[in-house]
Amino acid sequence: MNSSLADTFSDGISRGQAIPDSVSRRKRLSLCVAAAVVGVSLVSVHDVNAAPKKSAKKSQSTKAVSDLEAENALLKAQLEAVQHERDSLKQAGAAGAVAPAAGEPSLAEPTAAAAEPTETVAEQQAAETDNLGEVVVKARPKLAKLHDVTQSVSVVTGKELDRELALDLGAITRRASNVQFNQNNTRGASLSIRGVGKRSFTETQDPSVGITVDGVSYGLSQLANFSFYDVDSVEVTRGPRGTEGGLSASAGKVVVNSKAPTFTPTAEYSATYGEREALILKGAMGGGVIDDLLAWRGSFIVDKGRGFYENNYDSNYSLYNKDRLSSRVQLLFTPTSNLTAKLSADFEPKQPQLQNGLTFYHAQPTFYPNAPNTRTDTNGSQAQSKLNNFYNADGTIKYGPRPSFVGRGFTWNDYIGGEQRNSVWFNENKGQTVSNQGASAQVDWDVAEHILSSNTAVREYSFDAHNDEGTPFDISADGGGGVNYTQFTQEFKIKNKPGGFVDYRAGLFGMKTHDDIDSKAGWGSDAGAWFANNAQYDALYRNAAPGLNKSAGDRLLRDSLEEARRKGVTEVNTLSGSIFGETDLHFTDAFTVTTGVRVTKENRKTEDNINITSNGRGQALNPVKVRDVQLGGFNSVTSTTAANYGALTGTNSAAQLNLADSVAKEYFGAAVTATPGAAYNSLTVDQQKMVGHAKTLRQTQFGQLYNPVSSDYDDILTTAQFTPSYKINDNINTYISWQYGEKSGSALNVNGVTRNVKPEITNAAEIGFKTFWLDKSIIFNIDAFVMDVKDYQQTVQVVDTYQTALNNNGLTAYASAQGNVNKVRVHGVELDSVYNLIPNLSMRLSGAYNIAQYIDYKNAGKPDELGYLTDSYVDFSGATLPGANKWSFVVGAEYTRPVFDKFNFHTSFNTNFQSGYNNADNLSVYGNTDARSLTDFAIGVGTKNNMLDVSFIAKNLFNNNEHEEGWNSYSPNPYPAWFGVQLSGKI
Repeated sequence: MNSSLADTFSDGISRGQAIPDSVSRRKRLSLCVAAAVVGVSLVSVHDVNAAPKKSAKKSQSTKAVSDLEAENALLKAQLEAVQHERDSLKQAGAAGAVAPAAGEPSLAEPTAAAAEPTETVAEQQAAETDNLGEVVVKARPKLAKLHDVTQSVSVVTGKELDRELALDLGAITRRASNVQFNQNNTRGASLSIRGVGKRSFTETQDPSVGITVDGVSYGLSQLANFSFYDVDSVEVTRGPRGTEGGLSASAGKVVVNSKAPTFTPTAEYSATYGEREALILKGAMGGGVIDDLLAWRGSFIVDKGRGFYENNYDSNYSLYNKDRLSSRVQLLFTPTSNLTAKLSADFEPKQPQLQNGLTFYHAQPTFYPNAPNTRTDTNGSQAQSKLNNFYNADGTIKYGPRPSFVGRGFTWNDYIGGEQRNSVWFNENKGQTVSNQGASAQVDWDVAEHILSSNTAVREYSFDAHNDEGTPFDISADGGGGVNYTQFTQEFKIKNKPGGFVDYRAGLFGMKTHDDIDSKAGWGSDAGAWFANNAQYDALYRNAAPGLNKSAGDRLLRDSLEEARRKGVTEVNTLSGSIFGETDLHFTDAFTVTTGVRVTKENRKTEDNINITSNGRGQALNPVKVRDVQLGGFNSVTSTTAANYGALTGTNSAAQLNLADSVAKEYFGAAVTATPGAAYNSLTVDQQKMVGHAKTLRQTQFGQLYNPVSSDYDDILTTAQFTPSYKINDNINTYISWQYGEKSGSALNVNGVTRNVKPEITNAAEIGFKTFWLDKSIIFNIDAFVMDVKDYQQTVQVVDTYQTALNNNGLTAYASAQGNVNKVRVHGVELDSVYNLIPNLSMRLSGAYNIAQYIDYKNAGKPDELGYLTDSYVDFSGATLPGANKWSFVVGAEYTRPVFDKFNFHTSFNTNFQSGYNNADNLSVYGNTDARSLTDFAIGVGTKNNMLDVSFIAKNLFNNNEHEEGWNSYSPNPYPAWFGVQLSGKI
């Protein structure tokens, strides 16, 4: 830029002249930035020229060249300083210590008094400029620092996730401390923060850890259990949340922000190929369509690859394979300078994956460890008694393998050898099929010193799983679960522009959800021989008299369950409405008090039923009814100890007696006469007992059946916070926070009986210090917290008296359900720190010491090793919550430096360490898991203009596969070491 042009800019701006309206907003902003930079340069030059002159006259050309050289040198130095400051802030942000304001990567409505306000889409656009050479100058360089956010929060940037190929919730949350992803399949995985929130399959309750993606709160965690792409930032906040808006959460929130559309043209690509035929393609492009009016951004991901664990039954399939395809399109409208609208739609079509059923088996103890004279398997219900041996009370072998499974190419050693083979045996290869899609409309209006916002969204999710029992035999068929979920959300917000004594934010939030949940069970031709206990198998096959009885017993075993199907259907409807608000009271520049409150009206209704959808071959063997579900069978003696077990009782109708006669004819060839019941009564005592065993086997597998039963839950819930903060100086900020949260209860039916879950009440206190050291080269944030949770919601064990009686093995049968624990307490210390002392190197360390304990839990279900106890429940008061580790650390570093003039060398790693914990919901000692650490690593070279980068990436570099031992089975880490090469860049 020559001096005359610079003078024109500086002169025009100094006189307050406006840039013509014909110039676009982005161009006007570029001109202003350029003028500002040049103005600073000219001031510096004038200061230099003000020095005593050595000569009164000089060549004008020489002076112009000299001035221009000085100007360029000074400008270059200034821009390098700006660039260095920006890079330092970026590195700190990537390390979880500095988060840009909402228009950059945004903190989700920070509640801190001194935090920068969340930017609207309109404010984002105001921050855009054209490129000045290779340097991008931002008109709004302000950043909302975590230094000013008065709560425990960590931020991970999309750049950090991309460089080490962190795509899912597990990989993302491993980069923040004191948050854990509880691995399961796509439906059952969950998040916990500070040890709170682990749960299994449930759609009847809100998650303890809320998930928000692009401003839309997810009612179910599984909506986010997919591959993420085109991510701008991820924020993890800890402690009860809700006064800032969205769906409230009792333990914390994970907020994912995608990259938004801009008017600047962009095109980004990434292609990764790695072990096990992994192919990961990501892309994004966008820019202006109509200048100053319409911009767009489109992005996609293709994530395919074989799983590490093979299926021996059919090598075409592998466990935890990837077959994911998703895309997103965003449109940005800016009709005026103060009104914007962003429309977003994403779609992930149905794709089958084997993301469930990865289970390795081993023998359970023959005797209870604390009761060495008591067998753990009293009637042959375990796999070992069917494929290997059944033991007498003195430890000697009573039976060898069941003849029904001998010589069929699969033995006990095959069953328990999965870990050595890294493979399973599935004859059912249907896996699970999921889909996920949604759309949202975000409108922001800057008017009268306020920002008014509206966010309208809809999401749909489906899940369908078909499970296998882990053998190649025809045992389980069409088993599993299914979900079809829809949610509608609407949120209105208002906030003032900050600057006065009071800053405030307020709004309304509404959500409506509908959820259809299926629970399916089906049986194949080998199911009877597999599920029969020893007494049933003895009577029907092993000890049956050769000839007619043995042939009939074999058929009764098969027909008792073959082709039968059972289905449970749950319908859940929720309607929720909230009003919320927060205020920041700035008593002085240093002292601020933040307050917030939220009131929610909750209405939930749940309806359940379980019925037989197909009777299969054994319809005549049905019981008369199970509870009030009529099955049309005939009455016979059901006591296995009765001498006339299986004989007809005197309560049968003529139709029922005719049905009994058909059984006698079908299996034993009895002649049917005109007298109802005569054919059945002609059977021998042993033959009638065989029918009785087949009927009991069938009824045991059917379990609880019931007609539709419904329950309702209505409540008014409150969330609040009170947070005084004091900034000692620019480098030290302190706060004390009290948070109160009431998490909604739920309408629940267990075994056909209404058993509602009470709301969960959390009182949390936190004290924090956020500090800068050595001119912000070190960022050190630390907080201490305590959370008392009353009526903590988790998976509990409820005694199933019906199934206990049917099993007849002396063990208590439980039904897993959502319920309440009287009291839980969590306390500990959390640390986030960043170190930028060495040029080109950024390091970070975050961690937590966390104690999460049951304070009052006297009605816990017995763990497996205590099954011999006569009491139905045990006292877990004082025990550590499942999934809660005491120590956790995240250590990471990134090193970057120029090489070969036009290239940058970079390498990075992230290590997540977790101390040992118990992974079992019933806290069995066999659920203990040793300490483990997972390391991701990347190294590569890229061009300085970001056009091309080639990286080598390793995930779980040291192949850590720590897992619980399990009572008789366990699920390993499904993602062992993986290596790949990534090609990425911008066009």
